[in-house]
Amino acid sequence: GGADPSVVGKRMVVQVTNIGYDVSGDHSFDIMIPGAGQGAFSSGCTAQFGGFSVGDFDCDNRYGGCSQKSGCERLPLELQDACYWRFNWYGWMQNEGKSNNPFVDFRRVRCPQQLTDISGSVPDDDEEFPAVDGADLLV
Repeated sequence: GGADPSVVGKRMVVQVTNIGYDVSGDHSFDIMIPGAGQGAFSSGCTAQFGGFSVGDFDCDNRYGGCSQKSGCERLPLELQDACYWRFNWYGWMQNEGKSNNPFVDFRRVRCPQQLTDISGSVPDDDEEFPAVDGADLLV
């Protein structure tokens, strides 16, 4: 845990889509990033993207994923930008791995339509939480 200094102060809005039974700790969650490892569940990507092997989606490293940016080239073209984001914005494994599972401060907000349009899921109690303008969070 921890965070590389380049990540400190950055903000993002994420949508929680599952419980992640393979993650432990208070308020622990996975951010599903292409190329970042498939963990215990490896059948979804190959079902969605034919013509790729299981290992193409995480550089043959189920827990942790691609260790180098060049590994993103193994992914389907439509997933490569998100894989590069992991290295460029998130600072994956820079400075001795300090951005591997960083500690974060978080709060619940209403899920932006940009995310619910992608997931097709809106929480039943979403209206009870404050709206956030995603453009204000870009850092």
